[in-house]
Amino acid sequence: MRRAENRTQAREIIRSVLAEIAETSGRSVDASRMTFDDLAVYFERHYVFPAEYVEGRRVAGVRSVATARSQLKALRTFFGKRRLRSIAYEDIRGFRTTRLKEPTRSEKQRSIASVNRELSMLRRILRLAETQGWILKSPFSCGDPLISIADERRRERILTRDEEARLLQACEHPRRPHLLPIVLCALDTGFRQGEILSLRWRDVDLENGIITVNAFNTKTMRERQVALTSRLKTVIERLYEDSMKEPDDLVFGITDNVKRSFSTARHAAGLDDVRFHGLRHTAATRLVAAHIPLSEVGRVLGHTQANTTYRYVNANLETVRRAAAALDAFHGVAPTEKKEEVSNSIH
Repeated sequence: MRRAENRTQAREIIRSVLAEIAETSGRSVDASRMTFDDLAVYFERHYVFPAEYVEGRRVAGVRSVATARSQLKALRTFFGKRRLRSIAYEDIRGFRTTRLKEPTRSEKQRSIASVNRELSMLRRILRLAETQGWILKSPFSCGDPLISIADERRRERILTRDEEARLLQACEHPRRPHLLPIVLCALDTGFRQGEILSLRWRDVDLENGIITVNAFNTKTMRERQVALTSRLKTVIERLYEDSMKEPDDLVFGITDNVKRSFSTARHAAGLDDVRFHGLRHTAATRLVAAHIPLSEVGRVLGHTQANTTYRYVNANLETVRRAAAALDAFHGVAPTEKKEEVSNSIH
């Protein structure tokens, strides 16, 4: 049913409805009363299931069903019974604003990154609806980009040698014996936490000092190999001697994350601003400082694009001091000169 104020407007409405039916092969008629909940149920039934792989590539499903369902729940809570076609660009902006104001379960500020993941899920769902002819155009294409990756990037702390020593000492506490090998692995390989915890003994070649990260366990779905440092090899050899030596057993013996134990260790070391992911950034920055080409650092980290690697390389205090010293040398300023002389040379 459509309402018109006069016959002229009625004819225009009829023409637009007929054009819409022709464009969507009639699917738009059934979609006129479709709610967001209807779309979410369809999406979950057909797309939210454990990932399926062919030749190491994900061809269907999602990597984390629990995460996908959690994102869907947040979207359904906000949009729920809304008619699918009534959802506009401003409604999505409202969702973003509302979610950022809602605290997490632990009463902390919800991160921009987590809201961006939910928006990405919503964009995918609405793109599906557009493809199926249930909506004529996705609201995401009706204004400025609503997902800004740049806003979610946060500067990672790069550990100094002294800070690393303090952290490793804190990891040696009897209550967290599992943590030291994991932290060492992150520092000396640049592996992601999930890649470390999913390592099995079949992935470790102690004779040649090589660890292979299975493609299924990587973010980019690409297998890669990283050589063991001397200290990491010693630690892993010790773990192997204490293990059952079963190829399918986990190297570090745990499947859950190390958030609680790492948080306790960093607090004990006086490094509350260091996240576990910062260990990966530390590894990348050290490799570049050792004059390893950026492209090769990217291969070690498992990046597919150079820009991604560049974001992982942070300038620590030692780096910026070297940069200042290099500029001083260029300007002919000796390290022992006083600040007043430098100031005069500038003027």
